Amino acid sequence: MALTLHSSRIEDLDTPQGHIAFIRSQWRDFGAFAFEKFLSQGRGAVVVDLKSAEKRGENLRVPTHYVADRSEPLRKLGGWPSDEIEEIVQTYNPEQDVVFLFLRLDGDVFHYNVSDDLTPPEAYSSKPQHSNESLS
Repeated sequence: MALTLHSSRIEDLDTPQGHIAFIRSQWRDFGAFAFEKFLSQGRGAVVVDLKSAEKRGENLRVPTHYVADRSEPLRKLGGWPSDEIEEIVQTYNPEQDVVFLFLRLDGDVFHYNVSDDLTPPEAYSSKPQHSNESLS
């Protein structure tokens, strides 16, 4: 999954306020994506890779993917970045919440456990049947 934003600088997105604004602006897509992946892969987190974001004209393209708990991709990464994140992934409510990991430009990782009035299952149900086929 890659989302395109109208912004002039990647650095503008790489703050806690920028992270939350990004999540809120794309909540319906994120909620649907996370719930679809939860149904097919199990618990996990949406990883927003700011380090690989690209400037395209006036837009930013931000690679975003899902990493499932106890999956081969997670094992290849060496596990979750911290025990705290591992616990959050293992205990969040996928019917209400989405766990996000932001890979920051400085190499740090920020995490968020986010919910909204529109739940992930509602976001998933409201999307056209095959809209997420190209997402990873």
